[in-house]
Amino acid sequence: MFHAGFCHSLGIRLTDGIKTELGGVIPGATVPMYFHKIKILVGSQQVTTMAGFAEQLSVAGLLGRRGFFDNFIVKIDSSTNPPSCELERLNRA
Repeated sequence: MFHAGFCHSLGIRLTDGIKTELGGVIPGATVPMYFHKIKILVGSQQVTTMAGFAEQLSVAGLLGRRGFFDNFIVKIDSSTNPPSCELERLNRA
């Protein structure tokens, strides 16, 4: 998920995407989210995924289990200062 502000720089018209509603972990208000097929560059690796964009997202971006983490083995070592992160691309057919 990404803030809708990224759409302009990507040349995407927000409301042309697949509309759904984004809600929190507790019942209550929802906001519109629009999904678009995009490519994400991670180091030298390119991942094609469906990404959701919302105006009211409180962070710049949030990587998900489907579409990002299911393409990589992620190793985070918090014992170093600063912590390190290692990604290994999974070869999916």
